[in-house]
Amino acid sequence: MVAQGYFTIENIQNKMSAYAVDQLSKAKKNDNSLVWPAQWVLGLTGKSIQNVLRSNEKAFLEYVKDFDKALNDSAEHCLSQVGDYKMTLGYTDATGNYKIVSLNWEGILKLTTIIGAQTLTIRGSDKSIYGKLFEKLLLGSILTIFGFKRVNPQKNEETNGVFWLSDSSENRESDATLLFKAGSVARFDIGFIGPGNSEISKDKLSRFESEIKSKSGTKYSVTFIIVDRLPQTTKTQESAKKIGAEIIQMSMQFWPRELAVKLGKRFGFKHPIQNLQDGELNDYLKQEINKIDIQDFLSDISILEIMEQSGDAQILDEGSEAL
Repeated sequence: MVAQGYFTIENIQNKMSAYAVDQLSKAKKNDNSLVWPAQWVLGLTGKSIQNVLRSNEKAFLEYVKDFDKALNDSAEHCLSQVGDYKMTLGYTDATGNYKIVSLNWEGILKLTTIIGAQTLTIRGSDKSIYGKLFEKLLLGSILTIFGFKRVNPQKNEETNGVFWLSDSSENRESDATLLFKAGSVARFDIGFIGPGNSEISKDKLSRFESEIKSKSGTKYSVTFIIVDRLPQTTKTQESAKKIGAEIIQMSMQFWPRELAVKLGKRFGFKHPIQNLQDGELNDYLKQEINKIDIQDFLSDISILEIMEQSGDAQILDEGSEAL
C-alpha cells in the first residue's frame, strides 16, 4: 500500500494523513477494509479512537496535527543523531516487474507506525496488558481503602472482609472477588465501553449469575461492573437489572463513593467515604492512597500471565480475512 502510494501519488509522504482523514470520513464504519488501513496511517486503532480520543471529532483533528508534527520532529531527531539513512521498499507488480522506492527517515517512521498500528489491531495490543495491570492497581487500591484485606485465595481461610484479584472459576471470571462475610460474595469486573459497544451485555454480564452454587449450598453474590462510561441506550442497565448486577461509571467524578454506597445497600457495608461531601473526597482519597503499597498488587504476577488473561496470543479471524 505504501509503496504503491509513492508510485502513484506525487508527494504522498506529506499527503498521507490528509488522505487517511478523508477516507475515514467517507467510509462506512463497519467497512474494515477501508477504515483499518486509514486508521493505521494515523497510528490509530478503533479502540484508541473510542477510548483515547473518545470518538470526538475535534480531538481527532487535533490529534492528526500533533501526530504529523511528532513524526516530523522524530525524523529530524533521527537525522541529527544517526545520520541520513535510507530504506528501500519494493514489490513485484502484476506484470512481474519489481518496483522499488526509497524512504527517508520520515517515510521510515510513517511505515513503521502503520505496521505497529496494524499489529495492535490484528493481534491485540499492549493496551490489553496495561489494562489488566490497571485493573489490579485500581481494584486493589479501592478495596484496600475500604478496609478490606487482600489474601491469596489458594491459602486463605478467612471469611470476613477479604478479597483477591483476578479470579477464574468454572464459567465465571472476575477481576476481583470480595468475601464480605461467610456466604456473601461481591465480584468486580472492569470494562472500557465505547459508544454503541454492546460488549458489556454480551461479554461481561453473561459471565455472572446472581447466585453461586457450591458444595455447601447457595451463596449470595452480587456483581459490580465498573465501566469508563455507558452507551446511551438503556439495554445495558436493563441487562444488569435482570441478573441483579450493579454498574458504576468511572466518568462520574466520585465513583468510589458511589461504589461504597452500593456495597452498603447490598451488604450492609459501612465506611466514612459514604458520607463525605464532594469537596472532601479528593483530599481523602489522596491521603488514603498514599498509605498503600500499590506495587504489592503486581508482585505475584508475570507479564506472560497477564498476556494469557488478555488473550493477546490470539489473532482475530475477522482482521485476517479483511487483510
